[in-house]
Amino acid sequence: MRDAREVLEQAIDRWNSSDREGWAALYADDVVYQGPGATRITGLADLKEKYFDALSTAAPDRESSDVVLYADGDHVVEEARYTGTHTGTWRDPSGVEVPATGRKLDFSFVGVFRVEDGKISAIRIYYDQIEVLTQLGLMPGAA
Repeated sequence: MRDAREVLEQAIDRWNSSDREGWAALYADDVVYQGPGATRITGLADLKEKYFDALSTAAPDRESSDVVLYADGDHVVEEARYTGTHTGTWRDPSGVEVPATGRKLDFSFVGVFRVEDGKISAIRIYYDQIEVLTQLGLMPGAA
């Protein structure tokens, strides 16, 4: 069986190559995603639609880069940068839509993943929402 770090390395590679089905094959059917602002997605079908598809539509050129992984048992922490260009509508998991701004995104994030039986079963993502909204031109910049 693959170890947790190997599973996450494969997930990142498939994310960056826009391999939706290959990426999804690494997640448990009952996966739980938690993000900033009390964002919660439960189940693989919703994760594919409300996370992978939503971000792929919003920024087709998106990728995770400068990845550093820390693994301990069934947990892996990913520290990385998210980059992309907001050329499509960004729909958050609650259905709120942000029309394309054409602006570049480049921000740090941390993800904590739990891997059970070779599949990612839980994800917690942390990033600065104010930084992202400012980069999109939706919040005033720093004075």
